[in-house]
Formats: sequence, structure tokens, C-alpha cells
Amino acid sequence: MTLVERVRYVVTANNAPAEATPTWQAGQNYLPDDKRVYGDRIYVCAKANKGEKNPTQTVDEWVDTGAINPKRFEDEYVNTQTRSTAALNLTLNIPNGFVNSFAFFNTDGRKITVRDRNDAVIFEKQLTVRDVVTNWWQYFFGGSFSYRNDVWYVGNVDYGGQIKIEIEPNEKGANLGHLVIGKKVFLGKTLWEPEVSNLDYSKKITDDWGNTKMRKGKTAKYVSAKIVLPSSQVDFVNKTLQKAAGELNLFIGDEREDGYESLSVFGAAKDASITIMNLETSELNLNIEGVI
Repeated sequence: MTLVERVRYVVTANNAPAEATPTWQAGQNYLPDDKRVYGDRIYVCAKANKGEKNPTQTVDEWVDTGAINPKRFEDEYVNTQTRSTAALNLTLNIPNGFVNSFAFFNTDGRKITVRDRNDAVIFEKQLTVRDVVTNWWQYFFGGSFSYRNDVWYVGNVDYGGQIKIEIEPNEKGANLGHLVIGKKVFLGKTLWEPEVSNLDYSKKITDDWGNTKMRKGKTAKYVSAKIVLPSSQVDFVNKTLQKAAGELNLFIGDEREDGYESLSVFGAAKDASITIMNLETSELNLNIEGVI
């Protein structure tokens, strides 16, 4: 299990299309489900109003749904996307410190390429891969394709200064839900039999006449895992988790190149406990709750 501690970056170039949602204006009539932009954020009208208060001044008239399109990959949500029909190109600056790890969540595209300030390739990853033929049906009728939406890179070389990112489009475009860059901290080896589940925020709504409908909501990952670590690292791991408490970080439960996407979670450690089994070996029980 690797924890990626987030490092602050500044976006210096971004070719994502501008937001098409109209801007909120005072004194206009708004109806439920109307969308407006205010201060680089998109708000949805929850209650009819006459525009007497801007969306940040009321809690019952407007609902904040996230950032505008160019900034959506930077906001607190994973299930919203910065979208582009052409290649998405981002240039970032690391003002302080260094990074050695990158993660892209809820991504659509053909390939991701990350370059350093000298234009040398740090890593590149194909998101669409033809599956290996394993049976006669695939042999005669063609193998299927696997699509990865969550991609990560955990390296051993530190990079600072300028970082360039390109996402080449596929049939859905070049879309990015959330970007995490930071420094890796190895917590220990994930044992087999981790549990992966999804938190479903859909709602069942039943009216006074018994009519029932479902309002589809978003989902978030939840992972429970056991990690084995040397007992000599107990204090270090415990302090690392204390430092990460209350913050959103990236947890990678399977660091292999073709590892399980489901064990890669952007979220927070909900519960963590360490059992010191003997002088050589200890066991960390970790529950991670992802964000939407």
C-alpha cells in the first residue's frame, strides 16, 4: 500500500474549452434546475428565486456542483470532468518541493503522456488495450478491449519545476475527472483478500400515493485492507497516517503495472489500527473512504 501525499501545483497553461453555462446575474428570475456560473463555480437552482442573493449567500436556493470546465479536474469532485474534444494539454508548475507520483481519475482518452521541464517523457500510458486472446470465441470473432479510467504512476525519480501533461482523445474526447500529483510513501505490502465496495448515493423517493422512483446518484469507492509491515516501521507509518488524517490523498493498494484499479482510491483513511504481532512483523488494518 502506497500513500501519495499531495503536493500543491499551479496551472500555467490549459487548453480546455471555456465553460458554456450562463453567468448568474442579479435581479433575474430563476427556476429549479437552472444552472449558472458564479465565481468559477457552477450552481444549480434548488428553489425558485428572483436573484436577490448570489449563490454564495444562500444555502437553500442554490447548490454548488463544482468548478467550471477548465478547472473541474482541480476541484474536490472525482465524478465531474474537464472535457475536451481535442487533445487536452496542461502545463503545471511545482513552486515548492518535488513530485514523483501522478494519478488521473475518471479519465477518457487514448493515451496519457507526462513530460518534465526538458520535454523528456516521465511516463506514458495507453488507456485502451486489446485483451489477450484466451479462448476460441475471441480467436474467431476478435478479442475485446479493456478501458482504464484510473491511471497512476509511482516513480523513483523526483521532479520539480514545470510538468507537461497531454491526454490524447478517443471517441469520448479527452476528459479528466481529477488529477493528483505528489510524493509517495510506502506503508507496507497489501495482503490478499482486500474488500472493495461502492457507496451508492442514489435515493429512492416515494410520494404520498405510493409511487416510487429512483433518483440516480453518484458512487464512491470504499476499501478495507490489511497491510503487513516491519515492526521497525510502526512509528513511521502511524505518524504518516496521523499527518494524512482529515485530508484527501491517493492510496494505491496494488502498485503493479496491471494492478487492480479498484484498489486505487482518492479519499481519506476512515479508520486505521496497527497490531504489533512480534518484533519483526506488524499488521495495519486500513479502511479508506473515497470521495465522489
